[in-house]
Amino acid sequence: MLKPLTKYLLICILITNVTGLALAQPKDNSPFSQFGLGEFIDSDMPSSHAMGGLGSVYHDFFEANLENPASLGYLQYTSLQLGFMVKRSNYTRVDDKQTIWNGNTNHFSLNIPIINPLNEALERRESEFSWATSFSLRPFTQVGYNVSIDDEIDSIGTVQSNFRGWGGIYNINWGNGFKYKNFAAGINLGLLRGQQVYESQTYFADLSNAYDDIFQSTIAYKGFQYRVGLIYEQPLDLNAARGEDDKPSKLLSAGFFVSGQSNFNTKSDVLKVAVNSLTSDVDTSVYVQDNPGTGIMPGAWGFGLMYRHAADFRVGIDYQANKWSLYENEARPYTMMDSWKIAAGGAWIPDANSITSYFKRVEYRAGFYTKMDPRVIDGTQVSESAFTFGAAFPFIVQRNVAWLQFGFDVGNRTGGDQLNDNFVRGNVGFIFNDNAWFIKSKYE
Repeated sequence: MLKPLTKYLLICILITNVTGLALAQPKDNSPFSQFGLGEFIDSDMPSSHAMGGLGSVYHDFFEANLENPASLGYLQYTSLQLGFMVKRSNYTRVDDKQTIWNGNTNHFSLNIPIINPLNEALERRESEFSWATSFSLRPFTQVGYNVSIDDEIDSIGTVQSNFRGWGGIYNINWGNGFKYKNFAAGINLGLLRGQQVYESQTYFADLSNAYDDIFQSTIAYKGFQYRVGLIYEQPLDLNAARGEDDKPSKLLSAGFFVSGQSNFNTKSDVLKVAVNSLTSDVDTSVYVQDNPGTGIMPGAWGFGLMYRHAADFRVGIDYQANKWSLYENEARPYTMMDSWKIAAGGAWIPDANSITSYFKRVEYRAGFYTKMDPRVIDGTQVSESAFTFGAAFPFIVQRNVAWLQFGFDVGNRTGGDQLNDNFVRGNVGFIFNDNAWFIKSKYE
């Protein structure tokens, strides 16, 4: 029989390999990903995302909030978290309409309380200090598109242009969170790694002996990011709870995080050739390999408030902003604009202790967000708004609590006057908990 630690290590190795393979494959065909660094992947968990995206302040005993590392200070159970997304987009570009499905793994994390609350319970003591650490892998941006455009040009005829792109940048992250009394602080240290490929081909269908133009650019990214976070939780009924020898049930939390501006390095391969399919002649006009470059990844910050009433319900608001106007990239220059996001939402459990009804123990969530994306298309900044819904279903795995989380968004995104996306996005998350890590054994 495998020990719990061994089982988790085997699970992590398996999932890490599977996740790595999944993240490496292009699964999107979004015209939005042609611009800037590609599609930005939401970094919030299915739980907070279903509440609109309360990433600045969300915290829980059973799971980590990877957007604010201070949330690790509240973690009381080792949690293995894995999330997936699937999206159905109805794109409209000028007069062209297309429905596209795509999906991907959007996070994997292992989060461990170094100071285990079970030790305190076994020793009949209660500490005011807690500490947890986290290891995670998340996509940061993703490129995936395949666009064809046919033009009629006088004296040349039909000119067909094909544009393709694939690849992505990923965040490998180590976080630590500490809590003392009502105050929690944390820090995330992250490595950005990835590669993006951009390709264009131009064919002259009506010219008998024309050369087809082929251009390909491959960019590899390496960078470092850090984020610090704070959460303060104030009991509103502390005196009443003490009078009844109970814990406070009405809690107001304020959360804040800030990511520092950082530099990144690139290496680019550029190839431009002209190919004559009749004579098999290849004319290479540009060939550059391992061309070094640098760039600037701007900083971000967020602030949120959340009110929680014991295990009954919680509601909150959140605001996040990023100074993308400071973004620079020598390998692929692109002008971005400052971005922001406003979110609000809540969650409700009908009866967390219900014995007669399983669905009364389910947490139901809903929210809304609106945001401005940093990318600019046809002179207009990309905007997005959506309603979010979700639920968390508890179940028992080997005498430990686990959660199956579902969520979906219904929204709209626009890029200028000619590009529109009506989408439905689904999120699925798994949380496996175990409180048997770092247990102090005693022998009489």
